[in-house]
Amino acid sequence: MKQQLTVTIVCIGTLLSFTKKNKTMEIEKIKNTITHNYVHGAFNETNIEAFKHTFHPEFSIINIQENGSFFLFTRDMWIDVLQKRKKDKSFDYSSIALTPKYKHVDITANKASVTLDLLLNDKVVYTDFLLLIKVEDDWKIVSKIYHEH
Repeated sequence: MKQQLTVTIVCIGTLLSFTKKNKTMEIEKIKNTITHNYVHGAFNETNIEAFKHTFHPEFSIINIQENGSFFLFTRDMWIDVLQKRKKDKSFDYSSIALTPKYKHVDITANKASVTLDLLLNDKVVYTDFLLLIKVEDDWKIVSKIYHEH
């Protein structure tokens, strides 16, 4: 009986350790995706292919206006903006070179929420609230609201 209890405790401990390690790995995948494909894709480098890879085709920003109304800014609308920026040879990328500072990442199964600050020259300019879904082995951003500081 004592031996069965010991084996059960060891199995549960191993499972919990694996689950925690797996969750930590998923959090790092999410942060890496956001940093390289969102922050660099949309801002620092305007890497449109990286941007497309990370943003779900049905993605939209819910842009909440001061009067409480809101407007949806879709992935395709954002891609149009990025394409225009990419064509503008005089565009100064340092003017939008953002650094992410992660505040919170929460995962349940294949869904996640992320809160992060985006800093420009060490000053917080945006706080983003992102919702993600894991499709196959990739995390995709499906929705965003934000606060501009």
